[in-house]
Amino acid sequence: MAFSESISRLQKIISFISIDYRSKKEIMAYLREYNIIISYKTLERDLKQIKEELGFELEYKRNVGYKCENESILKATTPVFLSSDFRVGFENELYKIINVFDYNEKSYYNCWDKRSKKVFLMVG
Repeated sequence: MAFSESISRLQKIISFISIDYRSKKEIMAYLREYNIIISYKTLERDLKQIKEELGFELEYKRNVGYKCENESILKATTPVFLSSDFRVGFENELYKIINVFDYNEKSYYNCWDKRSKKVFLMVG
């Protein structure tokens, strides 16, 4: 459960800072809207992970905040059909499922779009 919570938190941070520059205080207030309470130290670790491990380009402007260029990830989408075959490794001519996890009684599928070569999230 902790792993999927961490993934969800990182996704929320990336989504929020992709729109505009956000201060740490704004990011933490945004996360609180989703009942995610973290320390400044945890936020700093998350930002470092987004930059170093996930490979996103983070910009920082003093007295303004952080911004993330997020062109390689598309918004979450709900599949038109749900198949019992939806599991890691399932693929068709359009995409391949690379990760599956459950969170808040919903299933999430990280997928690789074969045409655009981008990762997207399907919610089932």
